[in-house]
Amino acid sequence: MTHPISYPADPSQNPQGRPPRARRRVWPWMVVGVPVLLFGACSIAVVSSVGGEKEATVISGPTGEEVVADRGPEFPGKLDHDTAAVAGATISRDDLAYTVGPLQAVDSLLGSYLCSEVTIVNVGTAENDFNGYTDWHVQDAGGAIRDSTFGTDRPMLQSGRLAPGGTATGNVCFDARSGAAPGTYIVLYEDTFSLSTDRLAWVSAL
Repeated sequence: MTHPISYPADPSQNPQGRPPRARRRVWPWMVVGVPVLLFGACSIAVVSSVGGEKEATVISGPTGEEVVADRGPEFPGKLDHDTAAVAGATISRDDLAYTVGPLQAVDSLLGSYLCSEVTIVNVGTAENDFNGYTDWHVQDAGGAIRDSTFGTDRPMLQSGRLAPGGTATGNVCFDARSGAAPGTYIVLYEDTFSLSTDRLAWVSAL
């Protein structure tokens, strides 16, 4: 009876006769670790952004005169940290100076609107973002707050970035097809991408 010939094991494949080591699974750690790292990076970015925000200040009145730095006039629904001014005044925050004109009734083929002309100036030393749509609202004479909209034939305020010293001008408009009762109207600016709930407000009368 013949026996199969056995050969010695290759020492390079299993040095010192040790059993092969099981490989560690890397993917479970990656599945858990990557989201944690991303969440941490986003949290740091948000905290840094909020920490760098500068307090809002009314820097000039409707005719360019200097004003006392305070939270401005009262209006129905004003919150503790709102900064208000009369329409036409300039409010500065986070190195952007916002000038919002009085609300005006505008009729177009699509209906009736209320519009304000807005000018934004970068008064800082670095580029800065601005938004011409989602950040703007109006509080009507009845206290209802409406979002901005498109539809008029007026040049609208766009969104983008401003270089230091740069200026953007355009209109923010609000639907008034159901009418605009006489009274006090407030154009509100609230940064959508900020954790702060502080608002800028310009008071108009219709």
